[in-house]
Amino acid sequence: MAEGGGSCEVCNKPARQFCSSCRGVFYCSRECQKHDWKNHKGRCKPYVILKHPVYGRHLVATRDIRAGEVLLKEAPLVVGPKQKSHPVCLGCHKRVDGTTFCPACHYPLCSSACHYSSFHKDECGVLAKASGKIKIDKFDSTAHPAYECITPLRCLLLRHTDPRKWQMLSDLQDNVENIKNNSEMEGIIQRNTVDFLKNFIEYEGAEGSEVFRVCGILLTNSFEVKHNGQRVRGVYPQAAMCAHDCRPNTKHHVDQDLNLTIRATVVIRKGASITTTYTNTLWNTLQRRKQLKLSKYFLCGCRRCSDPSELSTHLSTLLCSECSVGHVQSTAPLDSNAPWACLKCGHQVQARTVDWGDQMLYKELRGVDQSTVRTLEDFLRHYQKALHPGHRFFVEAKFALIKYYGNHPNYRYRDLSREQLERKVEYSRELLGLADTIDPGLSLLRGTVLFELQAALVALSKMLLSNDVITKDGSQDYMTEAVRYLKEATEILKHEPEMENGGLDAKLKVLSEELEI
Repeated sequence: MAEGGGSCEVCNKPARQFCSSCRGVFYCSRECQKHDWKNHKGRCKPYVILKHPVYGRHLVATRDIRAGEVLLKEAPLVVGPKQKSHPVCLGCHKRVDGTTFCPACHYPLCSSACHYSSFHKDECGVLAKASGKIKIDKFDSTAHPAYECITPLRCLLLRHTDPRKWQMLSDLQDNVENIKNNSEMEGIIQRNTVDFLKNFIEYEGAEGSEVFRVCGILLTNSFEVKHNGQRVRGVYPQAAMCAHDCRPNTKHHVDQDLNLTIRATVVIRKGASITTTYTNTLWNTLQRRKQLKLSKYFLCGCRRCSDPSELSTHLSTLLCSECSVGHVQSTAPLDSNAPWACLKCGHQVQARTVDWGDQMLYKELRGVDQSTVRTLEDFLRHYQKALHPGHRFFVEAKFALIKYYGNHPNYRYRDLSREQLERKVEYSRELLGLADTIDPGLSLLRGTVLFELQAALVALSKMLLSNDVITKDGSQDYMTEAVRYLKEATEILKHEPEMENGGLDAKLKVLSEELEI
């Protein structure tokens, strides 16, 4: 940090002035600072990488950071199919249909031009040496094991094609020992990547242990990103240094060129960790910690995870089956085996029973008919005596409903009933309160909810006014609130990839036509 003084970056004279952005370098005069800017601007960042006994290497703010400020933007070291990937084009990651195959390695492509793609050209020669022809004949959403080796191979090839990137990749944490303690994951990596590359592909560019380590680096550090409409994974070494928190202070997005941008969602004070979330903020503690242990090999102990009520959001809270009114919560949220108990009557439920119920409800909610809102509404009614209104599965159902109402072709605003519009407003307000707690500030969750809430308020106002339920003054109150929310939503969403380059204007145009305003 800059407070103590040091040597001028340009002339080595004693200096007390420092770069106000990163506070990482000193200058003896303004002239020296101007002279050095060309060299320094590429390295000027409002954070440093420090070592933490729990987080390991992580980013810490060197100054106060404004909400909305870009912290970093970086290109990936490598991008490729996820560990469990359905067939995609190795040249551009688009979906494939089996009509075109690479003439050399026989992996499916979306077009013959992708045989020469920069993504595929280096690996193609290696894959072409396979002892047998790759057989990929199903092109639905079923994962195919032949894709598990692709991204690790792309990493390994960096040793010769780009040694600088290879070194940056090699410096990342691999968690190999933790992975080997998970016999199922160890077996999957060994069979589908290490043995496949060494025995079937006959790749000689790395020892089996190094292939395994690269798989560990990918599991530990990669981000899931969308490329040409498909979910793939990319490694961004600076972004990977963000510590995890279940209430993050940043958000990230990836543009069409696969550059990842991290932006502060709230004010981050000097000396605070810069955090992201490695899981889904709408999941409850049970699911978040289980996923983190499975995929990132640590158990989170943040303030949200440590609180049985999840910061009073009740994303995990059940309703008591004995007294019917008490809240049932874990007696020790950081212990997955701890019993759950009713805060009113003391009735206990075993942790494994809660876990089983969580899994069953997850499957049920994923299996509802996506063409109608009725199944989601029925889900809320059916479990209203078993789940707290703020429970994770209620939140997911309500979030789905506010996006259905007004946006789905069968549920346009002009077709919604007063009850449905009021329900959308009610659920949106609930979700906005939730977002303010677990994903505050300029988060995508808040921006999305605000956008839906303002539209619902406008539609409800027009309906109530046309039916003489409210006066023009009453309608104006609705519209004033809606305008305030729209301004905030626009400020949040304007940086999202799908909203840039006119996307937000197009969405607003469609909405204004739908609402006839």
